Parts: sequence; C-alpha cells; structure tokens
Amino acid sequence: MWRIVKATGITVFLLACSAQDIKEKKISVKILILAGVLLPAMSLLFDEMPGTERLYGMLPGMTAFLLALLTKEGIGYGDAAVLAILGTAVSGRSLFGALVRGLILLSICSMILLAGKRVNRKTTLPFLPFLSAGMLWQVLSDSV
Repeated sequence: MWRIVKATGITVFLLACSAQDIKEKKISVKILILAGVLLPAMSLLFDEMPGTERLYGMLPGMTAFLLALLTKEGIGYGDAAVLAILGTAVSGRSLFGALVRGLILLSICSMILLAGKRVNRKTTLPFLPFLSAGMLWQVLSDSV
C-alpha cells in the first residue's frame, strides 16, 4: 500500500512541477516546501530505506545545487530542489537512473528541435518534464 501512495505522491509532485516549469520556467516555493515536508516524513514513517541510502539519494540534488551556483543558474535551483526532495523518498540508484534517463530524453528532444531549426543553441528547455519521464522510465524498468 505504501508503494502506491509513494508513487502517487511522487507522480503528482513531478507533474505539478513539470507543468509549472513549462508554463512559467520556475517552480513554486509552496509546492517545494509541501513536498519537501511530506515526502521525507512519509518515507521516514513508512519506508524501510536505511538512512545512508537517503543520504546517497540526496547527492544528485546537492550536486545540482552546487552546479547551479557555479554555472550562475545554468541549472536552475528549482531543478536542484526537486532532485533533493526526490532523493529523500527514492534510492540514490533509482534517482540517478531517472536523472540519466531524463538527460537522454532531453538530448534527443534537443537534437530533433535543433535539426528542425525550431530552436537555436541558446534556447533553454524545461528539464522537469524530462526528469518526470525519466522517473517513469526508471520505475518501469525497476519493476520488470
């Protein structure tokens, strides 16, 4: 039962963030705070993931925060916050897999858009829709 609740919460969180990222190119602090409290709390109460695994899960988010700082927000702080929040609820391996899969999908989409001359190399694309798709891909591959 917990797995269904967890998967539903993560899905709703990612879809809300993705829609806002596409529309406004930013993520609501209210959504981040709500998910940042609920997902870790529910995970601590109901999940049997060890504490060290939670710390490993937060590494992609912490790395993204560092990269956001170093690249003057070439990677957004909202993306980093979403990764850090997800890291408290899923294993580091799953989150890293979702991140890599999201980057692969973003790269493919970018190449198609560039080849079709719909964008140029300075165009920014929202990352969270691709992270959401990467997370779905990861979940499906984990369950097979």
